[in-house]
Amino acid sequence: MNKKAVIILISILLILSLSTLTSAAGKEYHLKLLAVQEDSNGKLSGSDADLYLELREEGSGRVFLDTYPLTKMDTQISTRFAKEMACKHFNLDCDKYDFIYTIKAKTSIIGGPSAGAAMAALTSIAVLDLNYDQSIAVTGTINSGGIVGQVGGVKEKLEAAANAGLKKVLIPQGSSRSLLNEETITAETTEPSQENDSFDLIGYGKNNLSLEVKEVMDLDEIIFELSGKDLNHKVIEITADSEYKEIMQGLQDLLCQRSERLMEEMVDEGVIINEQVLKEILDKKEKSENASLREDYYSSASFCFSANIQLKNYYYAEKSPDRIALVNLFNILEKKVDLLEKQLAEENIETISDLQSLMVVKERLADVRKQINDFNKNIDGSPKQLAELLAYAEERYFSALSWKQFFSMDGKKFVLDQQSLQNSCEQKIAEAEERYQYVELFLGPAPIVDVKEKINSAKAALNEQEDELCLITAAQAKGDANAIMSTLGLMEKDLDNLIASKIKAVELVISRNSAEGVFPILGYSYYQYANTLKETEKYTALIYLEYALEMSDLGIYFPEEQSFVKLVRSFNWNGKWVFLGFGFLIGAGIGVLIGLIVKRRKKGRKRKKLKNNRKKNVSNNN
Repeated sequence: MNKKAVIILISILLILSLSTLTSAAGKEYHLKLLAVQEDSNGKLSGSDADLYLELREEGSGRVFLDTYPLTKMDTQISTRFAKEMACKHFNLDCDKYDFIYTIKAKTSIIGGPSAGAAMAALTSIAVLDLNYDQSIAVTGTINSGGIVGQVGGVKEKLEAAANAGLKKVLIPQGSSRSLLNEETITAETTEPSQENDSFDLIGYGKNNLSLEVKEVMDLDEIIFELSGKDLNHKVIEITADSEYKEIMQGLQDLLCQRSERLMEEMVDEGVIINEQVLKEILDKKEKSENASLREDYYSSASFCFSANIQLKNYYYAEKSPDRIALVNLFNILEKKVDLLEKQLAEENIETISDLQSLMVVKERLADVRKQINDFNKNIDGSPKQLAELLAYAEERYFSALSWKQFFSMDGKKFVLDQQSLQNSCEQKIAEAEERYQYVELFLGPAPIVDVKEKINSAKAALNEQEDELCLITAAQAKGDANAIMSTLGLMEKDLDNLIASKIKAVELVISRNSAEGVFPILGYSYYQYANTLKETEKYTALIYLEYALEMSDLGIYFPEEQSFVKLVRSFNWNGKWVFLGFGFLIGAGIGVLIGLIVKRRKKGRKRKKLKNNRKKNVSNNN
């Protein structure tokens, strides 16, 4: 084979590789969107629109949105949310794509939040390249954990779906019975059901529109309805890491034994606890013991911590220390905080467990500092108020000291240097600010001022290079905003379903990280505490579930420490550019092999020619 043949062969291999690469690129995915618009008389009407998504290879996770006509700002925000939620929920490798979304509507009607669930679904379908039914439409927001949130104008959207020839519409769980006073119910509709004075949208869709209407709770259910794929509905078993259980039990023992000591000291000093306070303390102790029997040591420790604050408050109220004594006690506490912070600076932070331990200890110490600052600002206040600050600050410090035990926990090592911590903190702040802006569109700034304060506190910590404190504060701000987003438009009766779905989402994230050797000590702790509170303090339970989601997946913000073997194993062997590279290498290898064969043959012919010449010369000489 000559040199020209070798070049042709290599070119063919390269063309085949390129055709494989480009055949998957540029594919467009499509779903119908449903929306409402309001005329000059305030009457609502539904309309449909088209959502398209194209993935671009060699991307970096960027999101681009093109709309006809222009849409509201909340559409742009919710598009980013939808992509992020889908990628996290199904653990998709989205960083290698850029996402180009296009919305084509007949009029300026599309408001972003109600398109969030559809966008998340289409994102999942595109990255996974699933076959799906385009005659199904989805309406609903998308919230943390892949939960589908409530939207308005559902009746009008169903009418728009029927007019567009769709066969099924997926709506948020709990929205199939619309209240009579909802603005979307009009005089032209079929008579509403008299049951609970509400309007049955499922029945309306079936009987009046020949349309199947189905409620869905989360992104898993949407993907199943669209594609028939049951991606996440597996039996999930959450097993606490044995080392975590041992350490958390030790922490619980410290806090609960402290309750016993405080009560004994009060008796020794002649402080008699009144009947009401004693009843409350014993109730918390009982809850703590019950939680401990369930091996829920975090909840048990939390109940004891609450009892300790109450005991200290009662003690100082009875002893009535004067202002000088309080100043001395705060000075002693401040020195303890200084010492503990110096010790923290010497800790070697290598694992996510180390990081979360440092985060929670620093959070508690920051809280103690706040109480000290409040004391110094209000030193002329009443001794009773100052004593309350001291009681809380002392117990918060003891809690911080107790959490230091978790620095001994083993785990997978990550790159947790100052730069990576700073980057993760900045990312969390950006995420929290997006959530804040999203909720602010609906509620205004007043109801979510606490979220804004936490974001500002996180920024202040970042400026002071307190990256771990920044990270936990920003994560809490994001969790608070997510909790508000999840309950927008939700009726009280549907809160239990929401909590159940959030629990499932948390379990999925915890199990996924545990399987990868990263047990989230804070995520699991918050998850257990939420389970303890879900019957009696539902909204608090929801907030802790949001915190659990944030704290259970911190590893995504940090690169894992890579050995050579791990680096090889983690290489993306399925990537199409890798395939192209292999094609090139194979072609080059074949070319080299052919070249060697040709060269060998040439040498053989040359040797044969020389041999023949020698024979000829010998013959002539003879």
